[in-house]
Amino acid sequence: MPSLKPRSLSALIALALIAPAANAAPTCPANVLAQPKTNQLYVLYPTVTTPFPSIGPSTSAAPFNVADLDPVVGSTTTLRNRITDFIVDDYCEFNVKINPVTTLPAPTEPRWQIVAVGSDTAGSLFGQAQAVDTNDADPQDYARVWAKSFKDTYGAAGQPLNGIGSTLERWSTAIGTTTSHEAAHNYGAAHGHSAPRPTEDGQNWHIMATGSTGLTGEMRAARNRHFSDTEYEILGHNVGLNTKTLHNWDFVNPNNTNANKMRIKLLSTSNSLSINWWYNGSESPWQNPTVTYTGGTQNFQGNVYYVHNLDFATAKPWSGPTAGVVMPAAPFHTGASFAGGASVIVFDVQLFNGATLLPLAPRLAGYDAGDIDVASGAFNLNFFNTNPAAGALELSEVQIFRSPRMLDISAMMRNGRPVDIRGQPVEFFSSSIIRKQTVAERLQVPLGKMTDPRTVDIVYKPEDCPQGAKGKQGPGDHASSEIRYCHKGNALSLFPNTYTYLVANVIEPNATYWDPRLRKFVQGPQQNTIYYQVGGVVPDLNRNGQDDLIDIRTGVSKDEDRNGVPDDARPEQ
Repeated sequence: MPSLKPRSLSALIALALIAPAANAAPTCPANVLAQPKTNQLYVLYPTVTTPFPSIGPSTSAAPFNVADLDPVVGSTTTLRNRITDFIVDDYCEFNVKINPVTTLPAPTEPRWQIVAVGSDTAGSLFGQAQAVDTNDADPQDYARVWAKSFKDTYGAAGQPLNGIGSTLERWSTAIGTTTSHEAAHNYGAAHGHSAPRPTEDGQNWHIMATGSTGLTGEMRAARNRHFSDTEYEILGHNVGLNTKTLHNWDFVNPNNTNANKMRIKLLSTSNSLSINWWYNGSESPWQNPTVTYTGGTQNFQGNVYYVHNLDFATAKPWSGPTAGVVMPAAPFHTGASFAGGASVIVFDVQLFNGATLLPLAPRLAGYDAGDIDVASGAFNLNFFNTNPAAGALELSEVQIFRSPRMLDISAMMRNGRPVDIRGQPVEFFSSSIIRKQTVAERLQVPLGKMTDPRTVDIVYKPEDCPQGAKGKQGPGDHASSEIRYCHKGNALSLFPNTYTYLVANVIEPNATYWDPRLRKFVQGPQQNTIYYQVGGVVPDLNRNGQDDLIDIRTGVSKDEDRNGVPDDARPEQ
C-alpha cells in the first residue's frame, strides 16, 4: 500500500512562508465567471455626462475617455477592458458578478451597486463610496472613481504615470484596484481591514490600503494588490463565497487492468451542479471533468437527494507513462469544486476501461458539508459508509485546518504548499487531528460550536464615528490623507471559519487489490485520501435574514441557555 501521508501543519506553514508572492494577475476561469451570482456590481464607464448621485465633489458621472489620461496607452475600449479584468480577478472567489456598462443601468436584481468611473478629476481623491456598509445591510449602493486624479497626482514628469511609466498595465492597475477598493467599502470593508496579520504580506499590498497607510503612486501603478485576510473574511460573510466545496483525492487503481475513465457519484440538494475549478496538475491523467444530473433521486440517511455523475474522461499528459491511462496498482490524483451553496455528498467511485466498468474501484467514505445542530449549537461534518455491506471503513487520521481564505485546488494534495489562487501563502488559524475512527454507518466530526469566537468580530462603538467624520458621504481613497467616516455595526466573518480544510486518510481494511510484484490479487488494507475544503456559513437559524450572533448580541433574539442558538430558532418555539 503506497504511503500518502500529508505533511504536518508546521511543515505546511513553513512552505507557505517561503512561497514567493505572485505579482501577476490571475485569470478567473471562464466557468467560474459564468456561475449565477446574487450580487451585481455594475462598473459604469460613461460615454456622455450621466446623472448620478452626488458623491464627493461630483454631482454626475463624467465620461470616460483615454484622451483625458494618456492616449499613448491605447484606445478607450482597450483601457476599459483591462481595468475590468483587474476588478473581475479581485472578486473571482466571491458571489459578485462584474458587469461593465457604458450607460446607466436600471438594475432589476435585489442586490446591486454601481461604480461610475469617469476620466474627470477630484484632485488627489481617486475614489469615494457611499459608506462602509457593514454587513452589506444596504442592498443597493453607489460609488465614484475619478481616473484623471491619477494624472493630476502622478502624471507629471518623473512621476509614476508619466513617460515609460505611462502604460496600459499601470493605468489599468491603478484605476482597477481603486474601483475594487470603493466597491468593497460598499460591501463592508474599511481601510483598517488592510492591516496585515502575522506572516501576511505588507499592508500596502492589500486592496483596502490607501494614502494614510503609506500607499504611494508607484505602488498603485505597479502592484496587483489583493484582499487581505481580514478583508477577504468580511467579504465572504457579507457577499458570499463563489465556491462552497472543493474536493481532491488520492486514489490507487486496484484492478489488473488499465483505467481510462473515472466516475464519482454525487448526491446533492440541488438538481443543478456546476464545476468551478478542477485539479489540472501533473498527477492527474484527466482534465475538464463534467458533472451531469442523472434525472434520478436517492433516499439517503432519511433525506432525498438528486443524483449526479462527476466524470473524468478527457485524457491529458501526466506523471504516468500514458495520457489518460492509469495502469494497474498505480496511484493518481484528481479533484473538482462546485459553485454555489448546495450541499454535495460524495457517494462512491467507479473506474472504467473504455465502456467497460471495472470490477474494483477505490472505496471512499462519503462526506457532506456539515450542518448546525439547533439543539446544541454544534457544527458537525459527517462521514458516511455508503456501502455498509462491504464492511466498515477506518479513518486513520483526519487533519482539520481553519483557513481565512480559499486554498488553490492545486494546493490540496500531499506536500502541497498552502497558497491561494494568486500564489499568496495562506496562514491557517489553527489545526487539530482526529485519529483512528471507524465509519460503520455515520461518523460525526465536530468542526465548531456556535459559541466559538469568530475570526473577525469587530463591534464599532460611538468613538468609531469621530467628530468631523463624513457620515453618509462615505470613505474615500486619497493620495495622502484619510477621509474620516463613520463606522457602525458589527463586522463578522463566516462560521465556523471562512474555509475549513480537511485531509482524511480512509482505509478499507480488507480491500482486494492487484499486487504487481506478486502478479496476483491480494487482500489487505488499502488507503485513499480525501482533501476537502468547505466554505463557512452565515448562521441564520431563525431565518430573519441576519446573522444569529448579531440577533443575540443586539437583543433581537434571546439565548437563555447560552449555546449560541437563538431561542426563537428552536422547533418548540
